[in-house]
Amino acid sequence: MFSNTQCSGKHLIIDIKNIQNPETPNNIEKLKTMMDNICEKYEFQVLNKIEHKFEPQGLSIIYLLSESHMTIHTFPERNYIAFDLYTCRNYPNNDVYTEIHKYIMEETNATYEPPTIIDRHF
Repeated sequence: MFSNTQCSGKHLIIDIKNIQNPETPNNIEKLKTMMDNICEKYEFQVLNKIEHKFEPQGLSIIYLLSESHMTIHTFPERNYIAFDLYTCRNYPNNDVYTEIHKYIMEETNATYEPPTIIDRHF
């Protein structure tokens, strides 16, 4: 039996708003490259990738990771991207998630929004 305090991982949620380049939320290649770079840098093992472009705009990208998942859902009509990363990795602090947040904000050139980092427990 697990105690209520045993961490099962962390959940990083980022609301990406007021993106300076209005093409970014529809640029599937740019967003996939951003996700690939995150996986490479932090050694997340990608098991599968799924992407879907909506008409007339918007897209969803889902990476199934051995550590859990990473997703992007875009809403170009609202100049908004929802980013979600859940990983079962147990880092000593939130520095990795803070770095990922900073990288995403730089890559999307969006208005700063603080990330939500949630400790998940069994």
